[in-house]
Amino acid sequence: MLFAESFAAHWTETPASDRLVLPYDARRKSRQRVTLASGEELGYVFPAGTVLRHGDRLLTGNGRVIEVEAAPKRCSKFAPLTPSS
Repeated sequence: MLFAESFAAHWTETPASDRLVLPYDARRKSRQRVTLASGEELGYVFPAGTVLRHGDRLLTGNGRVIEVEAAPKRCSKFAPLTPSS
């Protein structure tokens, strides 16, 4: 299992080796164990109140960079009822 507790600089040229796709509610947690897009497990611990944002880059203990992606949101569409003619 990989472990991250710091962010990689956005300007670094190191390409991301994997993606972490999470909905907003999960990105609000400052510590948890998650599954990356590749199926590999990652644990992370950040200061309380840290929210992972789309585009953030996490740095693992072995130097790998993981890019955070916001999962698509489900939206409901409502339309007014129109009388039949």
